[in-house]
Amino acid sequence: IAAISLLSEAVLEGADEPEVVRNFAKKLRKESRRLGDLSRDIIQLSEAQTTLPADERESVALRAVVRTEVEAHQEFAAQQGISIALTEDPALPTELITLGRPSSIGTVIANLLTNAIRHSPEGSSVGVGIDVDGGDCRITVTDQGDGIPADHLPRIFERFYRVDNARSREGGGTGLGLSIARHTMRAHGGDIAVWSQEGVGSSFTLTFPLAEEATTAKDRKRLAR
Repeated sequence: IAAISLLSEAVLEGADEPEVVRNFAKKLRKESRRLGDLSRDIIQLSEAQTTLPADERESVALRAVVRTEVEAHQEFAAQQGISIALTEDPALPTELITLGRPSSIGTVIANLLTNAIRHSPEGSSVGVGIDVDGGDCRITVTDQGDGIPADHLPRIFERFYRVDNARSREGGGTGLGLSIARHTMRAHGGDIAVWSQEGVGSSFTLTFPLAEEATTAKDRKRLAR
């Protein structure tokens, strides 16, 4: 907010110099986007930290959500010279259903994909895998970036914690993405885990409990009515 205020004053003072105005206007737009991103992530974090009542949970088709987010991130990945490879075991059930909030689950997967792309070197690949382990569905996002130092791993899910902004070629995000992911996963009865090795890359695994039936309590109430 302070940066936006100062840049606004600079634009006013340089009103008679078009080049100066254009330069400060670009910076003003960048700062306003940062503020917008931060506001959005704070709202998402607040939602993730609230309890998700059983009667507000919907049937969520995990494979469909993953495919949607992968497709949505293809252009961004291509701009960075990175490919996204989605691996699905053909033997898996057509529908992998969990109960929760579709938009929140999509946000978690989107955050992991965005981080993986930002921290990957040009010409590398980001892998997305889907498999089933017992009654859980596991979604893994893997990059070939610099990796995370072992001493930072215990803290990466803390709010606003950053390992090193310089590791991202596009600049860091708000520092809330992984915290949002952990709170969201736990609110959905699952969790998130990380594996990383410096010079090799990182893998984040989401574990969702699979529903025994494809209808939620809310769906059943609607049918009853």
